[in-house]
Amino acid sequence: MNVVLAIIVQLVAYLIVLLADPYTGTLVCAVLGAIAFAIWLLSYVVEWVEPSRVTRSYYHYVLSAWVAPWLALVGFVLLNGEIGWL
Repeated sequence: MNVVLAIIVQLVAYLIVLLADPYTGTLVCAVLGAIAFAIWLLSYVVEWVEPSRVTRSYYHYVLSAWVAPWLALVGFVLLNGEIGWL
């Protein structure tokens, strides 16, 4: 439940930034989402190679950190039909 709440809070924050300034919002979503995805992927691969004592909730929260910006950006594009600054 906490992960769902984290995703909802992040969605609201990213959508506020996207509505305030689409250019900045797109860049923030793309950059932070890509960084979070890289961290999640690296952590997941390292955990697969050599198991550690990191709890599963860590992976869920990092997963939410790259899913939320992606969902916000996709939702924004679907509602507007395009990214205006492109």
